[in-house]
Amino acid sequence: MTDFGLQIEPAFGFDYEEVLELAQSLTPNGFSSIWASDHFMLNSGDPDRNCMEAWTLLTALAATVKEVRIGSLVTSASYRNPALLAKMAATVDQISGGRLEFGIGAGWKDVEYKAYGYRFPSAGERVRQLEESLEIIKSLWTKPISTFHGTHHSVVDAVAAPNPVQRPGPPILIGGSRPRMLRIMAQHADVVNFVPQPDPEGYADSMRRLEEMCEEAGRDFESIRKTHLLTLLTGSDEADVQARLERVAERDGMTTDEWRRKRSRAFVGTASDARDLIKRYTDLGVTQFMLVFPYKEEAESIKLMADEVIGQV
Repeated sequence: MTDFGLQIEPAFGFDYEEVLELAQSLTPNGFSSIWASDHFMLNSGDPDRNCMEAWTLLTALAATVKEVRIGSLVTSASYRNPALLAKMAATVDQISGGRLEFGIGAGWKDVEYKAYGYRFPSAGERVRQLEESLEIIKSLWTKPISTFHGTHHSVVDAVAAPNPVQRPGPPILIGGSRPRMLRIMAQHADVVNFVPQPDPEGYADSMRRLEEMCEEAGRDFESIRKTHLLTLLTGSDEADVQARLERVAERDGMTTDEWRRKRSRAFVGTASDARDLIKRYTDLGVTQFMLVFPYKEEAESIKLMADEVIGQV
């Protein structure tokens, strides 16, 4: 059975009522989860655009929307002290009754780091920070008291309670695709998501490399859930696709050609084409998709996916 979730990009401009309405529409339309990316702004040139903080948003959804699982795709390990993040995640898992999916990555958006006063270290240092964060988070979820001394993070006699509802903790989803990230996935991930969004050939390559890393780590490759983040602009037929494309391009102040160039990772095509694409990923072992739709097109796109894609792949 293939699972589908909705990915919310808070930096697109959402207010809470918009997200809540979408979240409440998911279960009737065959979606099983809602996800939020972890950003503070779209860019400094658009100061009036909303960008809700991800963990605050997830907490509200955990308390309000009872059917779907909720997750971060993905939390930047740099933005929060790992012991605090472990407590936040355990609290959200408690509030949700055990429905949290804990997505985390090394962080990447340098303009955001600088704007909000975070040091932006090298990629290698960010990966090492992530490794230490995962050690602390997993310890706090599984031990009553934790002590850890690392290069970047330390805790001394940190009390864990309350524990997450899920034991030994919420599923850990790690996002990335570079060799060091694949090695961390092999060691720590319950779920993987290869980002930035690869095409099927790129996904297959990442799968091969992850399997090699799992063999080196003595980890069962098949025990890891494989997921894919997919940006879709889709319609019931070619005319519908073109109408939607024109609408979203105009909303973003672009021509349709400009929109396609700037959103080069987005799939643009009919629902039938989307089914074919999704099938190519499921043939590779993907069992869960997190779908991103153009802003303001989410409600219609959810319904279209329910009617013409979900249940047919």
